[in-house]
Amino acid sequence: MYKYSNKIDALTAILKRLDTGEKLTPELLAGDFHVGVRTIYRYLNHLQAAGYPIYFDKADRSYRFLNNFRLNQLKSGGGDEAFSLHPINQMSGVAIATFRTSGECIHKNMAMTRLMGCANWNCCNGNFRQLDWWQDSGLLAMADEAIETGREVCRDITLTVNKRERWIQAHLTLVKQEKGTYLVFLAQDLSPRMHKEIQVARFFAAMNQSPNLILVTDTQGTIEYVSERVEELTGYSAEELVGANPRILKSGQTPPEVYQNLWSTISRGYAWSGELLNRKKNGEQYWQHLHIAPIRNHLNGISRYVAVIEDISRQKLLEEEIYAYAVSDRITGLYNRKILLELGNRDITAAQRYGRAMTLLIVDIDQFKEINDQFGYPAGNQFMQQLAALCRASVRTTDLIGRTGKDSFGILLTESALADARLVAERIREKASQIRISTADGTLACTVSVGAAALTERHQTMEQLVIECEGLLQGSQSQQAVNQCIGFA
Repeated sequence: MYKYSNKIDALTAILKRLDTGEKLTPELLAGDFHVGVRTIYRYLNHLQAAGYPIYFDKADRSYRFLNNFRLNQLKSGGGDEAFSLHPINQMSGVAIATFRTSGECIHKNMAMTRLMGCANWNCCNGNFRQLDWWQDSGLLAMADEAIETGREVCRDITLTVNKRERWIQAHLTLVKQEKGTYLVFLAQDLSPRMHKEIQVARFFAAMNQSPNLILVTDTQGTIEYVSERVEELTGYSAEELVGANPRILKSGQTPPEVYQNLWSTISRGYAWSGELLNRKKNGEQYWQHLHIAPIRNHLNGISRYVAVIEDISRQKLLEEEIYAYAVSDRITGLYNRKILLELGNRDITAAQRYGRAMTLLIVDIDQFKEINDQFGYPAGNQFMQQLAALCRASVRTTDLIGRTGKDSFGILLTESALADARLVAERIREKASQIRISTADGTLACTVSVGAAALTERHQTMEQLVIECEGLLQGSQSQQAVNQCIGFA
């Protein structure tokens, strides 16, 4: 039974077994060496790459030397050149160099030269104990450890040769031969892998520094990765979300059609962007802008989805405030004059098209300037707020109501004739007279006047209707105009 602590001894043992002419199967060698069959295949591939004429017999699935080849047929130059693993040093796929324990290099291959970034062997040749980069990289300490302990030493190290930094996996093994003891140096270039790992590390560092939340899921929606901002945005820790489904964040306020459109889009390989109303761990709702796109594998199939999530709650709140400021009166919350006119034009056009009745009421606060002077603007604003609430409660949801002036409101009653509007106006006049505001200067009470104008063919715009109604209240009225006024003070 064979047991080997390093690759060099194992390769030497395989060569000796093949040199006997015995037909060897990988399974037989694996059992003798106490390793896996895949390891044996790898060893045999190394030997074939080194130039040994190892033949595979497909009939009995065995390996042997071709044409009665014997190891003693190898040309040797005597001395250290008789080192039995010298052909392995010529392997192009493995960087190998052999040294005496005193430090002199006796064998090396071109792979080692390329790995070290040398134009020739001069910068790698000579005595490794005299090379600065051996000492600076830690190779010299590894060599001394291998010589002292007799065990293989393996480490990932960084070395700089000719001002070029490289990452390598270094194996240093002590091999004893009849003519002496040698140090074998095998190296694997880790630079491509390390560069990729550095790029990945930088990528994830950038993701974690992003003000947005980055989330990666598999094709079924199971979360595989979340960036560091996850707890700040959602209240959940990364451990709580990884392995879960993003539906844990649903608030139930987003229509199902939105999610159906989302999955239909990304499953067909397209990116999707939109806004969702989600819920934090503590139940608090927040708005997020979601951009989700598929990640494709080497076969161009979808392997994962990556989502970039931005908290837009403050933005939505600001938009609502800006919208309210643009369309609403700041004191009463009703539509401002501009929006009332725009919406009124829309309703007037529809009413004229379908022949529907429509009446505009203008509610004007009597002597409002004197009231503000006597009781102050805060009290006057409070009266206006209560009057606005009264007007809103006195009409239907389909009717339009807005502030048309400093002390007046406009109410557009849809599908209402002048007679119906009179009843609404009288109700508003009566209830407005009952409003009382307590102030330091006494109790504030006001009356209101209401003017009404029915929509006719001569009215083309809402503004014309408003001007006519305001004229009934503010101008010098004829008896006909007075008759059209409802509760005109």
